[in-house]
Amino acid sequence: MPTYYVNEAVFSLPEKGFVDRTIHALESPLGGDDPLTITIRRVPLEEGKTLRELVDGEIAASAAKAKSFTVLEDAEALVAEAPAILLRARFRIREAAHYQRQAHIAFDGTWIAVAVSAPFAERATCDETFDRIVHGLTWRRG
Repeated sequence: MPTYYVNEAVFSLPEKGFVDRTIHALESPLGGDDPLTITIRRVPLEEGKTLRELVDGEIAASAAKAKSFTVLEDAEALVAEAPAILLRARFRIREAAHYQRQAHIAFDGTWIAVAVSAPFAERATCDETFDRIVHGLTWRRG
């Protein structure tokens, strides 16, 4: 039976071919209606697709869903020595402008997406939080 770890526990799973699609969501109040949010998602990298293709597909889906989703900056980089695509974007929620930083990382066969979002007026807080996460990231192995 495979062993699965979460922060608080470890447990065994039956041999049924589970796919880890973990999503973590964190929030910090900013003083207004909308908090600073951090989401971290992991899914297996799709066979035969590059990280760029996956990220481009997600950008297209976000643009179709979110009001006025616009990529402001798109760069390839290394994050903790793993290939990554870093984005800055803006979008609207309830007619209010929001800002988002994203890191899409290919690590050990997994697509790890980190997004930090805040109201547009809180761009500096969003940038500081994102930079702290991305520049302080270290990988835990097995």
